[in-house]
Amino acid sequence: MSFKFGEVNIMLDVSSGRFKELNARYRAVTGWILPMEMISHSETYENLELYISRCEKAGRDLLPEIYGWDFENHIY
Repeated sequence: MSFKFGEVNIMLDVSSGRFKELNARYRAVTGWILPMEMISHSETYENLELYISRCEKAGRDLLPEIYGWDFENHIY
């Protein structure tokens, strides 16, 4: 379920068309689905859209850098 505070979404609904479109865009760049287990449940659609746009422009997955995931030292 997606909730709104004013005009800003404050929760992602993984069954929504909007999320599915973002997931498809991310998958087109990375070959993977969005790692929702690594993304805060309070993340907004607006931020996720911005981050996926950055990935598309770079032609690679930037989410680890954006979110500060450090897989070598197991910091997520």
